[in-house]
Amino acid sequence: MFQRLLIAWDGSDAALRAFDVAIDIARRYDAELVAVSVAYSPAHAETSGDRKESAEAAHRYLQETLQEVADRAERIGVDVEHRIIEGENPARALLGHAHEHGFDMIVMGHHHSGRAGRLLLHGVTRDLLADATIPLLVVSEQPQ
Repeated sequence: MFQRLLIAWDGSDAALRAFDVAIDIARRYDAELVAVSVAYSPAHAETSGDRKESAEAAHRYLQETLQEVADRAERIGVDVEHRIIEGENPARALLGHAHEHGFDMIVMGHHHSGRAGRLLLHGVTRDLLADATIPLLVVSEQPQ
């Protein structure tokens, strides 16, 4: 059913919960699991040096946080590849990567922001749901 899974990785607690779900799905379907992170520098950075420094810091953070949890997958026999892509719009970058590389499903965490966050989807989650043409599994940050 699922051969290639993309887990959207940003190093957050919500991404960690989604990562655990993605590991389980990958193990169950013997699917390939690829963690994809979007590194981008803020448009408001004053100089190109500031943007470069910001992007390098994002790369280091994303690599370190995934490296800290990759053993969860390895312990149960699931290999995880990590790709860091560039993009000013994370949802568009993730969807473009998913389509370009033939992923069957995107798994991502959803960050709650109080009571409204439980009822409304924000940011990247909302944008992915609006534009995704492949299955998208949104995992809650907090167990229900």
